[in-house]
Amino acid sequence: MTGDWFDTEVPIDGDAAAVIARGMRLVARADGVIHQRELALIASFEANVPSDADGGQRLKSDAVRSVYLRSLIMVALADGVVSEPEMVQIRELAGEQGLSEREVDTEVVQVKRRFLSVFAGVNVFRDAVVRVARDLGLPEAEVDALSQEA
Repeated sequence: MTGDWFDTEVPIDGDAAAVIARGMRLVARADGVIHQRELALIASFEANVPSDADGGQRLKSDAVRSVYLRSLIMVALADGVVSEPEMVQIRELAGEQGLSEREVDTEVVQVKRRFLSVFAGVNVFRDAVVRVARDLGLPEAEVDALSQEA
């Protein structure tokens, strides 16, 4: 697959969308605090979920399972950090869809990188970008590389 995964279209039917929305809500509630950014992200997604969709099914393709996992991680990151309760919930939901802990860990790093990519080319506030990378928990080698850019 070429290009940015964030820009790759994946067809999602109503039932799959309901599964994703349900998972997003569970992750948002996991740490006991639902942040406004989390709610906004979920609401924008749920606006397109048919009211008769079944949110209790197994997702049918690897592509849709990847979208599901990335969506859960993005909700958790909406407040800037994936808390331990959110991570536990993500792992549980991913496991229900047949995704391994290794796949979860890989996607967490990928989503964090995607979040940080919006700062590509930002030189004026480079120290702030490096702090964001550290706060996201990206590998130290990546943080060091960011601090060398400019």
